[in-house]
Amino acid sequence: MQGFLLGLSVPSRRNRFHGGINGAPPKLVAYLVNADGIRHAAWVACIWGAHGEEIIGEAGWFVVDPERGSAELALSVLDGWQGSGVASQLMTTLMDSARAAGLRHLYGDVLDVNGRMLAFMRKHGLEAGFDEPPDRGVERVSCELA
Repeated sequence: MQGFLLGLSVPSRRNRFHGGINGAPPKLVAYLVNADGIRHAAWVACIWGAHGEEIIGEAGWFVVDPERGSAELALSVLDGWQGSGVASQLMTTLMDSARAAGLRHLYGDVLDVNGRMLAFMRKHGLEAGFDEPPDRGVERVSCELA
């Protein structure tokens, strides 16, 4: 995971984490990989590379309101793999898992300048309007899970 984070461009890191992160801080790496499958679930997309298996994308959800069955989602893909379908495969897995876990609602916060991700979210059934975004410059998108 550390190598994956270091492989993201500065704009991709900003889009994923909504701010500049330098490198791959140990607390961030631990958060991304220590999913319990109940309150926090996570997946990676991998390929075989020159040095063995390499992560090219990651996705996950984190339950924020257990009573409502609501979870926040996030995903990112290495720049060279964006547009290849990796994100769609991760999103399908993420949404199927959320349904199987009994979650009823997913949402994500997307920087409003990240038009490509906003279009991706709409393509996967997430629309604006669930709640007020946490900050200016952020669009909150969501969907109800059937």
